[in-house]
Amino acid sequence: MFIKPFKVKSNNQLKGTERKKLCEYVLSTYPCLTEETVQVLLPKKESITVMRIVTHHGQLCKLYCVARIPLFFQLETSSSMFFPTIYTLWHHPHLLHDFTMRIQVLPKLIEGADLMLPGLVVKEPITFYSYGKLAKGTPVSVNTEENKAPIAVGITALSSEDMYLSAGRGKCIQIYHVMGDNLCQLGKSPVRPDLGLPNVSAEDHLDDNEKDNEKSEITKTDSDDTKPLSNLINELEIGNDDVNADKTDCISQDITNETEEQAESTTNTNSVTSEFIDLTKEMDELLEYCFLKACKTTLKANDLPMLTSNFFKNHLLTACPSDKNIDIKKSRYKKLSVFLADMKSKGLINTSVTKGVESLLSVEFKHPLLKELVITETPVPSEPVASNTVGVSDCYKVTTDVLPILTIYGYEKGDTIERRQIRECFTKYVKQENLQDGKILKLNPQLAGILKTKEHQETLSMEDGINKFVGRMTHMHQITLAGTTILHKGKLEPIDMRVTMRSGGKKVTLVNNLEAFGINSKDFSKECQNIGASATVTDDPGKKTPSVLVQGNQILYVYKLLTEKYGIKKTYIRGLEFAPKKYNANKKK
Repeated sequence: MFIKPFKVKSNNQLKGTERKKLCEYVLSTYPCLTEETVQVLLPKKESITVMRIVTHHGQLCKLYCVARIPLFFQLETSSSMFFPTIYTLWHHPHLLHDFTMRIQVLPKLIEGADLMLPGLVVKEPITFYSYGKLAKGTPVSVNTEENKAPIAVGITALSSEDMYLSAGRGKCIQIYHVMGDNLCQLGKSPVRPDLGLPNVSAEDHLDDNEKDNEKSEITKTDSDDTKPLSNLINELEIGNDDVNADKTDCISQDITNETEEQAESTTNTNSVTSEFIDLTKEMDELLEYCFLKACKTTLKANDLPMLTSNFFKNHLLTACPSDKNIDIKKSRYKKLSVFLADMKSKGLINTSVTKGVESLLSVEFKHPLLKELVITETPVPSEPVASNTVGVSDCYKVTTDVLPILTIYGYEKGDTIERRQIRECFTKYVKQENLQDGKILKLNPQLAGILKTKEHQETLSMEDGINKFVGRMTHMHQITLAGTTILHKGKLEPIDMRVTMRSGGKKVTLVNNLEAFGINSKDFSKECQNIGASATVTDDPGKKTPSVLVQGNQILYVYKLLTEKYGIKKTYIRGLEFAPKKYNANKKK
């Protein structure tokens, strides 16, 4: 019932009269409790709150909490459905009829499963009353074979008679509340006590009359077979020693076998329990270590405030050692908010919740836990990462017009060549043909045909000749990003940033033409989400390529991202004038 998160409809503190009625109701529901024990459970000095919640399945429920620790819960569908939580049962384990289950079943219950009959521990031989005398729908508790402190609360899915007739198959208990669920995460969870081994003897479920009958039969049999002590001694002395020895050996052998089986089962149970506890403890330690490491190494004061989800994704997870994985559900916290609340109680951080969204406000970097932290793992040499910097350079494509000269120097039609290389080739050709006179270029028939000069023109300046030669080639832009080269023909349109108004008068920032510079629009939109604003890829009317839409006026952030991370020059970015007025005013000053 409480495995998945629930919604809180109201949370009110009980008044004096309401507190008194609650104590009377608890006494009437559980007569085994005394007024003194109820006063200890519901102390007058502590505030008692009642929370009305709606479970994930839409069921209405009331929670009665003392100091944020839930002690009772009641289903509003029926007034009789008034249950103690496992925290109450740890102090009073006999409030409900208890069943004992195998420790291996515990992870299944924590995941939300009900308890099946094969998971029960019942002493054999199974009799008609091995499962008690319970009607269907009776509130019960569940403990484990190594500790009788309850770990779950629910109702019987079958009557005791039906359980016996089911031959050990089918559902036994419908679980409502289990250790580690969302009900346990309302406050700081107490540690489960060790109340000793549970008693699963079948005799505990026998009727008192049946016990009296058995005792009378045993007494009668003993009285019939009673003989004087001297006769028993004589029989022992006269009897066959070999037969007596064989009987003694058989009895001792049976006792030895039973002792070995009990020891083996106890060892297996203890090993499974310790393994489950060790895994939880190990995950708790890993989570706290990665948190401290992230605060000490990657998180900076300038990064705050920050959404806790971004802190977990960008800092805590990256601080995890490469040979381990963080799974917060396998820890005792189960949720990130509960873990951060524990760190907040230790004075490490300060958080706040606004409209259901939690943010990390500050970190106490001088805290002793951070100062004393020793990073245990050795840094793994990272593989060379391709740079995100965008390189843009002018280049020219070899055409048929200039091929007669450039082919001399190893270039073919379609090759791309930079301007400085074109200059070098042109200069070598001029010197080789002896066409240069200072800054004057003499034209031979081949060069005049390439440069398309006037019919009677015989000379040009050297600079004009180079410019005309370059003009006979196709202008290209070579864009390099993360080791990938993209050739763009013709004029390169800059990245366009602009601010527009959407429905409701909300401002949005549109960024277009990223694809021309090799920047993936989806990846860029995810990077824009680091500032806490939503960002998506959308089709912008009148544009050939999709645009990135960022909520709010984020011109300045996008500009810094393009220039600092991607290394794009200012000349290839347009729209900085749409930045907030404060930025423009500071820039003019």
